[in-house]
Amino acid sequence: MINKIFSFVKKHNMINKGDTVICGLSGGADSVCLLLVLCELSRKIDFTIKALHVNHCLRGAESDRDEKFCHDLCAKLGIPFTAVSCNVTEFAEKNALSVEESARKLRYSLFSENAEDGKIATAHNADDNLETVILNLARGSALKGLAGIPPVRDNIIRPILTVNRYEIEKYLKEKGQNYVTDSTNLSDDYTRNKIRHQIIPVLKDINPSVIETSVNSTDAVRSENSLIEEQTEKALSVCRNGNRLNGLNKFHEVIRRRCIAGLLSENSLPYSHKRLEEADTVLVSGGKINISGNIFFVSDGKTSELKKIPRKKEQEFISAELKTG
Repeated sequence: MINKIFSFVKKHNMINKGDTVICGLSGGADSVCLLLVLCELSRKIDFTIKALHVNHCLRGAESDRDEKFCHDLCAKLGIPFTAVSCNVTEFAEKNALSVEESARKLRYSLFSENAEDGKIATAHNADDNLETVILNLARGSALKGLAGIPPVRDNIIRPILTVNRYEIEKYLKEKGQNYVTDSTNLSDDYTRNKIRHQIIPVLKDINPSVIETSVNSTDAVRSENSLIEEQTEKALSVCRNGNRLNGLNKFHEVIRRRCIAGLLSENSLPYSHKRLEEADTVLVSGGKINISGNIFFVSDGKTSELKKIPRKKEQEFISAELKTG
């Protein structure tokens, strides 16, 4: 397993000599495995390890137990340890988000605040990756969503992304290393848990090796998506001038739609798969389509642009602003 992880880390240039890697440590099997793996990798690559625990304060005494476990484990291994807390319930109510989504947002925010110019290692594994792909598919996703969890994103690295949960538990058993169990992971109250406990077992009935094969599938999709993103950037460098796109009609529809999506996203404008199809038709054939409020996507078949069109008195539009430059 270690050799597989080492090859994966080197392939994606995750860790280099002299780096500081901060392990996101929850105390669960995945993150404990990650911490031990980082200790082994540090003997090969020579980097510094620290640990960060986020107490979500959702499970009372159990949350405090997890924090103490992480503290004691790091003390045993001689790894600098930091614990931070956040009020997930309050954040969820204030922002009208689910507890699950709120915990994720706060966790990554705290990771960013405590990164200390280092790299944050999270314990996402192959099972998590397949769950993410299924979740994205269920909610509606383009190719990027089907590529799963990225191995590297900014300063976030995921060294054990190709390792499945069985391998993790086997590794910990061989090491004689215990871990804590989050009671909420045993419930189907959260969307991801429904996928984990209900959908994945059915897929394993169809193909017992579904986790392993999904690693190869998402890797292929990720590579193809990377190529499309590269081509999209090239198209934008040639065609884009502020909120105007010149000559984009000459490119493949996949590239055109990604360029349109990027333009809309940068202006904080909403879009769906259907809206992108409609905007692409306008781009190629000419015409206009309302995007939001008084913002329209307008094209003469060669040049397209986001444009503010004054609203008529009898129409009620929500005002929107466009970025300049």
